[in-house]
Amino acid sequence: MIIAIDGPAGSGKSAVAAELARTLGITHLDTGAMYRAVAWEAMKLSVIDQPAAVTAIAQQASLEIDCTVEPAVVLLNGVDVTCAIRFPEVTRVTYCAADNPDVRAELVRRQRIIASRLESVVTEGRDQGTVAFPDAEFKFFIDAQPGERARRRVHQLQLKGITESYERVLEEILVRDKRDRSRSVGPLKPASDAIIIDSSEMDLSEVTVLLAQLIRAEDKNV
Repeated sequence: MIIAIDGPAGSGKSAVAAELARTLGITHLDTGAMYRAVAWEAMKLSVIDQPAAVTAIAQQASLEIDCTVEPAVVLLNGVDVTCAIRFPEVTRVTYCAADNPDVRAELVRRQRIIASRLESVVTEGRDQGTVAFPDAEFKFFIDAQPGERARRRVHQLQLKGITESYERVLEEILVRDKRDRSRSVGPLKPASDAIIIDSSEMDLSEVTVLLAQLIRAEDKNV
């Protein structure tokens, strides 16, 4: 069983996906971590502005995600980059990987391989229900107002000891939304058969409970 969750930055989809996976006792796949890892490596090699080089990293790098733990451990060429890929400077350039059609094709290929090895998975990102897993049994699109998403992101960063102004985070979210929705390959949009949930006034637990109820209403074996 594949449960695909898509949504914009700061909507809470990653936290919901992780909590939903725990609730259902299945695996959580954070596909955004894969794009971040490629961008991190490209930054390290000073080729982030060279599409062909970024593609080569995606295609040639050893990228392993240990989904058995939470948060998942991300290994790139044997190096644990789990924490490094979450810093704001990586976030700001991840689009160089995410907007690259060849990178997306390669990482979607890898995502499908990972999912094929699992009995059930909650997979989340920007194009899971539309491109990566169009035949997923369950598809959700989690959204929230930009201001609320910015507030959540600032809080997440504070928990990591990172200080960013609300104004800057909001501006970056708006820019990222426009970029994600307008890219030619795998644009951010709900699948035609996705259930859209506005989480602006809902907390993590409420969204998780709602999704679990919707899934169990359709599949009594979950």
